[in-house]
Amino acid sequence: MFGMSDPNQTLSQMIRYFEEQRYEMVEVMSSEFTGMLLAQKSRDAANQTLLVKGLRILTEVLSRRKKHKLAIKASSVLQRERKKLEKMLLQSAPHLLQKLTPMEEDMRCIGTVYLASGKKRKAVKFFHKAHKIQRGNLLAMLSVCQTEGVATKHCKTLANDVQQAGPVILENGQYWLKPEGGAKSAQIDPILAIMESCGHGHSECEEQSQRIRQECSDISEGITAANVRLQSAMDTLKPKHDYHKYS
Repeated sequence: MFGMSDPNQTLSQMIRYFEEQRYEMVEVMSSEFTGMLLAQKSRDAANQTLLVKGLRILTEVLSRRKKHKLAIKASSVLQRERKKLEKMLLQSAPHLLQKLTPMEEDMRCIGTVYLASGKKRKAVKFFHKAHKIQRGNLLAMLSVCQTEGVATKHCKTLANDVQQAGPVILENGQYWLKPEGGAKSAQIDPILAIMESCGHGHSECEEQSQRIRQECSDISEGITAANVRLQSAMDTLKPKHDYHKYS
């Protein structure tokens, strides 16, 4: 069913259906897909990789369809099978480990699954795991603060991550913070909502929220470039001397 004779094609089809928000179809396909692979007594690294990708899709689609208990169960299987895959690759092809979906992304995804099911404490635990794995992970710490609300004690950590993320960037009509080092970008509106809600109690939060708003204003008025980091890199490529005047 669903072209299971070609697992790679089936996986691509599931991803496409997920992007098209055809979640009921994705649930059926990913349930069959992962069930088929889990039934194999001995899987090689290629099939284990397909299984982990399928479990990731299954976990998220079950959560989207509000089947929270099943989503949590799938997330546990995802963690277990990912560990098996990492062990396989470590022994046979360690260079492929870096091509896996980063662990922090899976931890944040699982945190979101628990949050959707109403298990806030468990969700925060996984968001913290994601942040511990990758320091400066804005999305992970933002998720912690959003889950805990205005009274969160972690807004100072978020403010520190915001500071380290560097200048505001305008891209596709939206303002972003893009940390260097591989952490995912974060749109500034939810960050400002946290920074300004707790800013009266923490000078760091107030300082960073003011910095972000000022940089947005400078970009909109043309005072600074839309991407200061990129502009700076381009400027370093320009010749510092006019060699033509010596010719």
